[in-house]
Amino acid sequence: MEDHGMYGERAALYDRIYHFKDYAAEARRVTELLHAAGVPDGSRVLEAACGTGNYLVPLSEPFRVSGLDIHRGMLDVARAKVGDDVSLLCADMREFELDSPVDAVVCLFSSIGYVRPEGLARALAAFHRAPRPGGVLIVEPWIAPEDLRHRSPHMQTYHSDDMHVARACTTLLDGRVARMDFHWLVATSGGVEHFTDRHEMWCSTKDELLAAFDTADFDAHLEDDGLCPGRGLVIGTRRG
Repeated sequence: MEDHGMYGERAALYDRIYHFKDYAAEARRVTELLHAAGVPDGSRVLEAACGTGNYLVPLSEPFRVSGLDIHRGMLDVARAKVGDDVSLLCADMREFELDSPVDAVVCLFSSIGYVRPEGLARALAAFHRAPRPGGVLIVEPWIAPEDLRHRSPHMQTYHSDDMHVARACTTLLDGRVARMDFHWLVATSGGVEHFTDRHEMWCSTKDELLAAFDTADFDAHLEDDGLCPGRGLVIGTRRG
């Protein structure tokens, strides 16, 4: 995967454009669900596709956390937040290996949508290898195909004394692929920059995700009360 755009060379823009997201509150919800699934405080929790570490920071209070992401630019930002004691691995969620098992794996903010069905099977196989037997997996799905609005426009903005940012796109649904060509305007004292950044997300149904969890040897259910409206969370327990 090319390391460019918002996830690569411009990773510093990520936190600015998502400044509105309450990661601390969402992390508390994840903590509640992990506790309910039998993962106590002090357990080892890995976040796959951890990005700039916005969940790792609050999750590090009750748990011993680690993270992985395919983009080094995102991990560089995360490292400045979590310090040197937290393990951060630059790896693909579809094929990573850990030196020792964890108690739980979480994959949040719909990052799983970046993998196609064949990639989903590989990711879930990697997620199955990562935790101990009986360990827990929490995945936040991307938007289901029946819930995604074709040609829906979106815009986010960020403003500070030294930077103004606008990001706009129209989501196009091509079969099961949600295609988003984000147009960015970044204004600083050095001038105004315009660039585009394409993201493609695979739209799985909830039933398809649950079936994939079952095939990957997880006992799973859908928790409707998730983090983002309408997406829910799939929570699995590793068999064997």
